[in-house]
Amino acid sequence: MLTCPMCKKRLNGLEKECTKCQTDVSLLVDYVENLQDGLVRADALTKQGELGEAVWAYLEVLEVDPDNATARRQVGQVVTAVRQFDKAAPGRRWLHQLQRKTRFRRWSANLKSEGDPAGWVSGIVWFVIVMGALILGYFLGAHPFQAPATTTAPAATAPAADGK
Repeated sequence: MLTCPMCKKRLNGLEKECTKCQTDVSLLVDYVENLQDGLVRADALTKQGELGEAVWAYLEVLEVDPDNATARRQVGQVVTAVRQFDKAAPGRRWLHQLQRKTRFRRWSANLKSEGDPAGWVSGIVWFVIVMGALILGYFLGAHPFQAPATTTAPAATAPAADGK
């Protein structure tokens, strides 16, 4: 159901003019009709088994109306299925393990890339962090923490009470 942008009255059906303020709302009507056409086309593609094209049609609907519940639900189901497939596929697990094993090698290669100041900045930051930790460790080790010495007054010896 549409709402008139001028008087905020709900419009009955897909009328081209607001019945209260006579504002032309034909652009809004065309917008909603095209949105429905996109949903119908995406649903037909889904029923035909053309899931790739259907997802693109739903994404086109979401581009126009990001809050469309039907399109969001359908795209969400596809995304969930793809995530489950990626987790279950042995090739993907192998690729993920390989990427974890070569993480340091890729990081060091990024440092060596010429013309990229981000690699050098990252290297300098790591160098400063390591040097700071070394210097801090040296000073803490060279000057161990010593508890302040407490001075206690010697106990005064009182004369013996037994009379000797």
